[in-house]
Amino acid sequence: MTALREFGAAPWRVRAWVGLSAVLALVLPVLLSTFPTPTLRVRDLVAAAALVVGSVLNVEIGRLFEGGKVAQQRPHKALSAWPMAATVLLPSFYLAPVVVLIYAHARWRGMRVTLWKWIASACFLICAGAIAGVVVTPLPGDGTPPSLDSGLPGLLIMVAAVLTFLAVESAMLAMSAWLNTAQDDAWMRRTLADPAFYLTEAGVLTIGALTGLLGANAPWFVLLLVPAYGFLQQSVLHRPLQERATRDPKTGLLVFNAWQRLAVEEIRRMSAARRSWAVIFADIDNFRFYNQRHGHLGGDHALEHVAQIITTNVRPKDLTARFGGEEFCILLPDTLADDADQVAQRLRLAVSEESAALPEPVTVSIGVAVVEAGHTPMELAVVLARADQALYRAKLEGRNTVRIAGPATDADRGVRESWALPPDGQLRRAPGPQWPADTERTRRLG
Repeated sequence: MTALREFGAAPWRVRAWVGLSAVLALVLPVLLSTFPTPTLRVRDLVAAAALVVGSVLNVEIGRLFEGGKVAQQRPHKALSAWPMAATVLLPSFYLAPVVVLIYAHARWRGMRVTLWKWIASACFLICAGAIAGVVVTPLPGDGTPPSLDSGLPGLLIMVAAVLTFLAVESAMLAMSAWLNTAQDDAWMRRTLADPAFYLTEAGVLTIGALTGLLGANAPWFVLLLVPAYGFLQQSVLHRPLQERATRDPKTGLLVFNAWQRLAVEEIRRMSAARRSWAVIFADIDNFRFYNQRHGHLGGDHALEHVAQIITTNVRPKDLTARFGGEEFCILLPDTLADDADQVAQRLRLAVSEESAALPEPVTVSIGVAVVEAGHTPMELAVVLARADQALYRAKLEGRNTVRIAGPATDADRGVRESWALPPDGQLRRAPGPQWPADTERTRRLG
């Protein structure tokens, strides 16, 4: 019942798309089959069973590398390799049962993606395999894939099949993410915007194609790919581990230390080119009281919602991070003072208007500091402290407002001392008169 409620809560256009995908997953493998009529052969049944067993072993290897559990969502467990192998090795009408068994086992072993999304993903792979199968063995044909001695033409056919599978799969995933709400599919949208996803998926599909090619021409040599699948599991785990180190798990934004490293590099380039830039600090107003009224789970939901609003209202090249608690920081490259003010006002208004979807609307106070083009290069710590002071003034002067830091020459004394730079090189606020410690500030200002 929970799965049905989750599916029912999705926008109608997503439900229509998933329903259409399910129909296509049932129809396309039969319509595009390389055989005039579905024919069951013992060798094909054995091959299909072998692919399912291979996927089971592959998933178990992944669980071994992850310590026996899946701690977070990630693009795949290299599951698409096996439908790709089935595309090369079997008539396309085998795709549906092979993928269903593969996905059923993977879910049983810990892949806790929302059920309707999991089913939709399986349907996308079936459709991608059915269409790619036409490339492998063009109609009409006897279902025979390229042989190992087919030379360059055979290689081009396999490359085209892999690219076709990748294109269809990615397009169907993108359609699902586009039709769904940005908040519900933020993870998928971020994944599809990452070039590393396509590079990794292309590698997974290539190994799957090799598995099918060897299975059709030299079955025993498939065993040589067992170490490759172990290496593949480590490869697909690399990106999630990297994400975990650089991304805040609640909001999906950069953590501050990762943001700082990227910001310093970007500022160095802008200073060398004598270009302007700005820093924005945004803080949710009275968030402690919001947590008290709606609980910490409600507070986490509000943080995710505000983070999504901020991400939607800045440019792709802007660097956004969760500074900590209910604070966010943004680096705006190539931005003049007036433009930075407009961005800050747009963020403030967007949060105020779009947070109406929450149990209780929230607002943000924002501080901005700008370094104009051609001025003396300034350290990130100094500009952060100026934006920090501007945010403090915004809080004191009524909240839900924007304040711009004055020129650098007007910065309060001790601006450098208000940020500590310990030996590890990570910027941190130091207690001082400019800004109380985080817990004290939350208690006094919110």
